[in-house]
Amino acid sequence: MVERFQKDCMYCAHTEKLDANYIEIESLHVATVYLARDQTHLGRVAVVLNWHVDEPFQLTDVERHEFYDDVAHAAEAVEKAVNPGKINYGTYGDTVSHLHVHVVPKKPGDSDWNDAFVNNPEKPKKLTDSEYEDIINKIKENL
Repeated sequence: MVERFQKDCMYCAHTEKLDANYIEIESLHVATVYLARDQTHLGRVAVVLNWHVDEPFQLTDVERHEFYDDVAHAAEAVEKAVNPGKINYGTYGDTVSHLHVHVVPKKPGDSDWNDAFVNNPEKPKKLTDSEYEDIINKIKENL
């Protein structure tokens, strides 16, 4: 049987590292949407599977379909909230293996337009509490 929780995973264990980097927005069908505290790209979220797997191929066909439906739904909500020029998607896992997708809205004029987004910029853009609340509400309106 596959273990659906890993105690050393920040997403499974809801660690301080998770709270330091993300704010939970809403749980969807099989995933939870988190706002990144780094808002270098306004509206950036992570869509995180609600149980632990390392790779998409470890999901059943139905689970994989449901997960990527949640990713698409979250991306559409972000698009409506911030009206970017394009949304980039990133799936990594070198340091956090739990399946998740970064949904990163980008606009022409961004320093990394025409290139891959910078996952961990040198100077992350932090917002005030009210600014975080505002962007979360805009995204939630469309989820």
